[in-house]
Amino acid sequence: MKKLFITLTAIIFVTACATIPVQNPVCPQEGSWICEKSAELGVQPEQVYGWIYDAAAMAALIDIVEIKELCEYEQEVADWYVAAYPISYESLITRMVSETLKYDSEKALLIKNILKRNIWAYASPQIISEPDDIIFKKGHVAFRQDMLCY
Repeated sequence: MKKLFITLTAIIFVTACATIPVQNPVCPQEGSWICEKSAELGVQPEQVYGWIYDAAAMAALIDIVEIKELCEYEQEVADWYVAAYPISYESLITRMVSETLKYDSEKALLIKNILKRNIWAYASPQIISEPDDIIFKKGHVAFRQDMLCY
């Protein structure tokens, strides 16, 4: 019952926070696919990072995955990204989803479904622009701080 309460509270809080308009310090950014797509979808680009973080945090809160596993998952994607860059937005998203297959099937299915539902709109065959590369790297640092990855 406690896990259910925590989960529902987290979902309500996340939903409420996602609807509060905030001045965007990142966009408009010339040449940014993330900024363009976010404007088209009517969301702040930081919300995309929030979708990934929220999914990870909720999974950790209800003991589906260990925070250590989420930190390792995110670091593996980040290491691959740095080594493979320049790559397409679609390649990054595909890699994020495929990395979940290393975990037990239930965990992988949960993470994969949350990621696909929330960020697939950002898939594009074009190469990740320099402004968006900076956004991704800042998101990586913020994720590691928020999830207490050491």
